[in-house]
Amino acid sequence: MEYICNYCNKKYASYQSRCNHIRRYHKTDVVVDVVENPKPVVVDVVESIQQDKDSKICKHCNKTFCDRIYRWRHEKKCKNTNEIKSEIEIMKKQIEETKKESQKEIENLKTMLQKALKIHPKTLNKINNQLNNSGTINNITIIQLGRENLNDVLTEKQKKSILDRQAMSINHLVDLIHVSGKYKKFKNVYITNLQSTFAYKFDEKLNKFIAVNKNELLSDIVDSRMYDIQKFYDDVYPELEPKKAEQIKKFIDRMGNEEDELKDIKKEEIKLILYNNREKILPKEEAVILIKDNKNIDMN
Repeated sequence: MEYICNYCNKKYASYQSRCNHIRRYHKTDVVVDVVENPKPVVVDVVESIQQDKDSKICKHCNKTFCDRIYRWRHEKKCKNTNEIKSEIEIMKKQIEETKKESQKEIENLKTMLQKALKIHPKTLNKINNQLNNSGTINNITIIQLGRENLNDVLTEKQKKSILDRQAMSINHLVDLIHVSGKYKKFKNVYITNLQSTFAYKFDEKLNKFIAVNKNELLSDIVDSRMYDIQKFYDDVYPELEPKKAEQIKKFIDRMGNEEDELKDIKKEEIKLILYNNREKILPKEEAVILIKDNKNIDMN
């Protein structure tokens, strides 16, 4: 028995083959009556064609494909691409908004400084150049005193070199870390006047320098740097000469004794190091900006 396609009269040996042919080439769903010579009954031909067409269109970009498999593979990449593009656009907008806000703050600050401090035009121009070049008053992320973690910052060679100075090791360490400029993020203490009872240290929460008791600040500096020296000693002790190692250990022990006058001597030496090199720590114009909220500042 032969089974004939109702659309193109092509003959098939079985009705199932003919049904497959109709579905594939004539884009219809058929219901076949099991009779001697069954004829196809078309069920919602227009709807079926539209559904098949829709199944081959990307839901993200409306691109049409010849097969649903190709459409499915494309959609996986298309979705990720669109999400990335969307994230990039959002980031661009955030960056532009941040730039506008920063520029507005800079302009307000320059106006305020010009009025309040009556800065000479040449000095103001210098500040303007610094602000415009960096995009902010201070483009260095300053670390607060006591959080420097110098044991992970300095090399073994640097640690050994510092300890070789024995009783002067803390002086050298203060100069290296807070003054030299090799570690700008550690320029976090500032002394403006030897007679004043005030000094300044950077506060991470407030993101600015704040006025503090000078003697307490010097004690904090000594304690922080002696903690580092103790760590250095523990790390490189086996590499030190026995005599030097003994002298360094005595120095560490004396600095840990609150009744020993050596600690006060070192505080005075560190005070002079910071004061004599104050413009290395903060240029005068930049210091005015960073400490402007402290009314008792003395820049002389």
